[in-house]
Amino acid sequence: MADTVPVGIILPYSRGENDGFFAQTDSMLHRARINLAFLLQTAKGERPMMPTYGSDLRAILFDPNVEDYSDEMFEDAVREAAEAWMPEVDIDTVMTERDLTNNPYTATLKIGFSLNNIPDSSLEIEFVVEV
Repeated sequence: MADTVPVGIILPYSRGENDGFFAQTDSMLHRARINLAFLLQTAKGERPMMPTYGSDLRAILFDPNVEDYSDEMFEDAVREAAEAWMPEVDIDTVMTERDLTNNPYTATLKIGFSLNNIPDSSLEIEFVVEV
């Protein structure tokens, strides 16, 4: 018998080691991390039956490349998506790293978050937004 109860499926899909099905998450924090990354990397309008699901992160890359302004826009987009689609997640920090001179259409986001129903839970996720 398993020591833990799976609470979600790991994305991108991969084969589980023990049971032969999809690899699964083993904690609410791990599940939230995967779901948040999936939400933020999905562009609004990308899912036909859910046109407001996702974020505007890729669209922001084409907005005026004034570094401080775009950093605020990235943070607003992350918070907006999380509030709308994952209300159990509290976004603590959003850090944006960009090289506007050499690679203006790429941004690295480092997002600190916690789950509002689990005390002292905190985790960080980092991913690259690019077009």
